[in-house]
Amino acid sequence: MAKIGDLIPKSGMYTNPGVVTEKHEDGTVTIDTEPLTINKFHRYSNTTGLTEDEKMAFNNVLDSIYTKENPMDRLNDIQVTIDDLKKDPRNRNIVQYLRNQQAVMIRETRQLPRVYSQDEAMLNGVRKK
Repeated sequence: MAKIGDLIPKSGMYTNPGVVTEKHEDGTVTIDTEPLTINKFHRYSNTTGLTEDEKMAFNNVLDSIYTKENPMDRLNDIQVTIDDLKKDPRNRNIVQYLRNQQAVMIRETRQLPRVYSQDEAMLNGVRKK
């Protein structure tokens, strides 16, 4: 089921990507192909699967993080944000998308965050009971 803001790579005979901007009771959706509209929901990565509010929260977090020039500062900031957000189970989806963005940052910097939080049961990479 499509959500407002979901990315549509192309649809039928239409070859330009777009985003869902409206859902109608008859089961149809309105897709906008304006690049600025696509950017509103997908500034940093494809956030299809998140609700509209989650998309906005995700973009706001990254807007704040990407104001820093130093890539290591960005990497450390995203880790702090992930650790903070994962305390509330309602943020589970946003945290997952932030982890994906963090993986991109790790590949770019070839570094790991200086400090991070890890479940104690997973310290050796295998969940202990």
